[in-house]
Amino acid sequence: MTALITVSDDLTFALSNAHLSYVFRVSAEGILEHLHFGGALSDPLNVAVHHRRTIRHVASTFQGGKHYSLSDTPQEYPGFGTSDYRFPAVHGRNAHGNTIFSLHYKKHKIVKEKPRLKKLPSARGGESETLIITLQDRLHKLRVELYYTIWADHGVIARSAKFRNLGKQEIQLQHAFSSALDLPSGDYEIQHFHGTWAREFNEERIDLPQGRFVSDSARGTSSAAHNPYVAVLQKGATEDYGKCYGTTLLYSGNFAISVEKGEFEDARVLAGINPFNFHWRLKPGKNFCTPEALHAYSGEGLRKLSHHWHRFIRACVTPERFRDVPRPTYLNTWEAAYFDVDEDKVLDLADKAVEIGVDMLVLDDGWFEGRQDDTTSLGDWRADKARFPSGIPALAAKVKAKGLKFGIWFEPEMVNPRSQLFEKHPDWILHVPDRVSSLGRNQLTLDLSRSDVQDYLYNEIDAILSCGDVDYVKWDMNRNMTEVGSAALPRNRQRETSHRYMLGLYKLLDRLTTAYPDVLFENCASGGNRFDLGMLSYMPQGWISDMCDPIARLSIIGGASHLFPLDVTAAYIGPSPNHQNGRVTSVKTRFMAGVFCAARGVSLSEADIETHKDEVIDYMAFAKATADDMIGGTFDRVKKTANEVAWQYTTRDGSTIYLAYFHILSAPNLPFRRAHLVGLDPSADYHLEDSDENYRGDALMQSGMPMPQVAVGEKTPGVRYMDDGDFSSHLFVFRRADG
Repeated sequence: MTALITVSDDLTFALSNAHLSYVFRVSAEGILEHLHFGGALSDPLNVAVHHRRTIRHVASTFQGGKHYSLSDTPQEYPGFGTSDYRFPAVHGRNAHGNTIFSLHYKKHKIVKEKPRLKKLPSARGGESETLIITLQDRLHKLRVELYYTIWADHGVIARSAKFRNLGKQEIQLQHAFSSALDLPSGDYEIQHFHGTWAREFNEERIDLPQGRFVSDSARGTSSAAHNPYVAVLQKGATEDYGKCYGTTLLYSGNFAISVEKGEFEDARVLAGINPFNFHWRLKPGKNFCTPEALHAYSGEGLRKLSHHWHRFIRACVTPERFRDVPRPTYLNTWEAAYFDVDEDKVLDLADKAVEIGVDMLVLDDGWFEGRQDDTTSLGDWRADKARFPSGIPALAAKVKAKGLKFGIWFEPEMVNPRSQLFEKHPDWILHVPDRVSSLGRNQLTLDLSRSDVQDYLYNEIDAILSCGDVDYVKWDMNRNMTEVGSAALPRNRQRETSHRYMLGLYKLLDRLTTAYPDVLFENCASGGNRFDLGMLSYMPQGWISDMCDPIARLSIIGGASHLFPLDVTAAYIGPSPNHQNGRVTSVKTRFMAGVFCAARGVSLSEADIETHKDEVIDYMAFAKATADDMIGGTFDRVKKTANEVAWQYTTRDGSTIYLAYFHILSAPNLPFRRAHLVGLDPSADYHLEDSDENYRGDALMQSGMPMPQVAVGEKTPGVRYMDDGDFSSHLFVFRRADG
């Protein structure tokens, strides 16, 4: 493998592959100066330097140096108080009581094996190289190691920072960002994704304002309100045009990603733990590691940026055991029974699952001791003896005897005040003294920073999984943190609680997934309230939203697809009218909205299943037949208007192209529509399944594919129509003629 990292004699560092180059240098003062992040360079060590040492009137100069101000210098890991007034990457209180640290280059090394972060999820290495730069504040003996990883085959850079206190006095960290990225002056837009429960991943694009834009969470989770992903875009960037810089985190807790437009029109991107309500006491001799930040670059628009993310997440983030494994189709008991489940009903539903041809039955909420509604019993993870007298392991064996896989729902991180666990251990929740704890969905949050809580949860879950007949776990989490404090921490460490909670959660997940590597874990948090790469490091798929209305899901899936490949997502045919917005839609469109998700299933009442049985059987048969196709392929957003959406999915080998088209509201005398496909072989022929039509690849890309007409009343022979009325959908399947 050609060297991915090169270093010049004058300490210029270049990380470069076929997709991008990242270049910085050490100044004469020992400051790391950023030079380039963008398109791949043939000679990256000789990149032009665009910032100058020049007179800035009324500007402070760094430590009295002539014409050298950090306010106009792009830096790799900036501090505060030494002539840079922009928001810093590191900020803390030193032994003198002030907040001035000045980090200077000390040494560097390059390693072939990517180091894994201690106690935190991190991307896998493979064909990669890692540069470790050591900086040090000589006065207060604060050492910071900056980690940079580049892969041979990915347009992504990983960064993190490790702090070590080499002095004899405590250092109090208040800001400890994972990375800083100073982009040159330019006309930029910001793309980010916001929302709330059942309305996740709403895309917003705004012009980069003068000042700071911050997308963050202080909820204890990465949150549905602001997903931990921000892209800085060349103004006017489209799917296939423009420079795009994407940033995300492998972290599931309180985060902040900010973009600051400085007085000299530059753009500083900071990513890491939210500094709000964060304070870490770094004792002498101790370390602190930040989560891993990821930066991706595309010079050809948003489509290629998404492709970089999708390939990287599959190859380097999600668990390898399930990377190329088709997901089972399933019947979930929730909409069929809600809390009213017992052994007989579950076995009846298992028979129903066999009838409709799915692979797995999932027992959702309501199975554990005393659980009649959402006010009680969370934390008491033992089967309700009155309803499940044989226990869950015996039930799982009976379900599997019917030829099905068996899955089960847990919400381990929460406890109801009405539970045996809370009565026995009231100190095990997140709480603060002398305050009444707020409730969320009648729940309190267990303090996972405590090892005794971690051990309890591991043992309770292990008691179920150890039977060997559980194939799937849906791991739910239905509330954000309030009254964040821990009885296990001293008063002066209470602001460490949120991060220590995440470290405890990751430790628990690592224990469980290591003990049960063949169990498929699905991440859920009231839908997308903790849908991030930290959780996907342990769980290969996630429940993206509790919103199952297909029209509402179009924007949710479309927004999430900018970062996440759809083979880490799950979807099912839910009830109609929809329980969240009341919309009435066809079974077809309910299935189609999740057609490209890897995990596809059904969650309907038995009556609804019977009413639509033939359709459900057909769609589950299609899901099973295409299960392998929906792993590892290429997803593209090819059309989006106020009334239309079209998505393309190309299988790994390029032999099959799926084109899903959604028409939202019908109207008379509509214009003819088309969708332009992407990424085809221009000279290859593609046959449209269930027709006698053949198209050349260049024609589908350049001229486009005619979309079906929406019409009510008389139809013209030979014209392709969609279903009558609103919320119609259609799926084209093209087979490459030589595929």
